[in-house]
Amino acid sequence: MSNETVNKAGTVGVVLVNWNGGEYTIPCIESLLEGNIIPNRIVVVDNASRDGSADKIVKAFPGIELIRNSENLGFTGANNMGIARLTEVGCEYIWVLNNDTTIDKQCLSTLKKYLDEHPEAAACSGKILYQEPERLIWYAGSTYSRWTVRSRHRGYGEEDRGQYDSTGAVPFLSGCCMFVRRSALDRIGAFDDHFFAYGEDADWCLRAREAGLRLDYVPGAVVRHKVNASVNKVKDRKTRGSTSPFSVYITSRNSLYLIRKHAENVLQAGAACIAYGAWTCYYGTVLLLLGRFGKLKALLVSVYDGATGSLAASDITAVKPRYLG
Repeated sequence: MSNETVNKAGTVGVVLVNWNGGEYTIPCIESLLEGNIIPNRIVVVDNASRDGSADKIVKAFPGIELIRNSENLGFTGANNMGIARLTEVGCEYIWVLNNDTTIDKQCLSTLKKYLDEHPEAAACSGKILYQEPERLIWYAGSTYSRWTVRSRHRGYGEEDRGQYDSTGAVPFLSGCCMFVRRSALDRIGAFDDHFFAYGEDADWCLRAREAGLRLDYVPGAVVRHKVNASVNKVKDRKTRGSTSPFSVYITSRNSLYLIRKHAENVLQAGAACIAYGAWTCYYGTVLLLLGRFGKLKALLVSVYDGATGSLAASDITAVKPRYLG
């Protein structure tokens, strides 16, 4: 992995975001380096970690490039920095990969071969399984509803028996594993920094589809995912349960951002808002009955921020969201 500019056709660069997560990022890099082909470049963007993990990564892998941020720029801001660096040095393919994953040995070669052989595809993703239990599906393609402006993972929670082993176009690629042709990024840009984290992948895919680009699912490329590793780091034991106020806030707020950006007309926007309102009322009631008042407040604040927050291109700089800590 040379630090020189890459000029060779078909070069691959990987961007990983690290936030107090050396215990995840180091095994991820190890799996990348153990593949039957390895990336030409790996860029790790550290989001102001305070656990010494950035230094551990540099010590373990002196050949990679580490970008140190002075503050947490979120999944969007950090990935955009890595994407900019990889495009700057001439990578043809850019792989946005969660740091809390490991890949099978044939994963990269499968993804690269697919885009090499299918110029009509702008980006692709593999089959994403839970790390444990190892045959449980997290993502095996996707569906999308125009009436709710929501994407869903196909096969989520099912045992992998090969039932989703057909390659083909899908409406949504998870940001956990997005293997993207540089020309697609040149055409529609990288992630929207307004999202900070969560929903930014759906937004990117919707923009890609609106631009007429094709997104494909390639099940032969297998990724194993330690789900919600980053979100678990901002949990407050006082709030109890399996979520944090931050995850409640950011997922709810960004759902409204997606509706505001991508509902195609007033009818669809109305239907999506009704569905969102029904879910919010139900979830809010559950939080109230369970006494999770901090999360309930986060949910209510998210509705206000999601409805009123600026999404203007002139106001693109990521703002640190509430409840991040």
